[in-house]
Amino acid sequence: MPHPNSRKTSFGYRFAMIQRIHAALSRDGMAALGITTAQFPFLAELFHQKRPVTQNELSIGLCIDPAATARALDQLEKKGLVTREVNPENRRQKLVAITPQAREMETDFYKVLGNASDTLVSGLSESDKQAALTLLDRIMANGISARYGAGDNRNTSGHPPRKTP
Repeated sequence: MPHPNSRKTSFGYRFAMIQRIHAALSRDGMAALGITTAQFPFLAELFHQKRPVTQNELSIGLCIDPAATARALDQLEKKGLVTREVNPENRRQKLVAITPQAREMETDFYKVLGNASDTLVSGLSESDKQAALTLLDRIMANGISARYGAGDNRNTSGHPPRKTP
């Protein structure tokens, strides 16, 4: 009988491989846009949020170390794709926003990611794709609950709740 964490039975191995394969499939298209695979989660999250967010919100929302977030944002800022400004509500925080230059590449950005995703799910029926998304959402919710506590009120896509004014 295989070890419980063998490649034949390991969810972690599959999750990691899918992430790496998706990154590899996206790499050339992202490079053509001047973005590395380490930077694209931040742009994707900022495009999704449609509002400036704090560096901490990005770190938590993406489950990425704050130091790695700062490094990626430094690079994106040097490329003119994001800005960081002092949060008027809390001067110790920086708000991160997408620039017009980044907005111009948004369609191509999502095309690259979509092509990689389409490649990964090619041959699956629409009902299989929906079932996979449903299961992955449940798995992400389990991970978020384990990481941030059962009372965490994020949605299943892993994004922090929006603050209402």
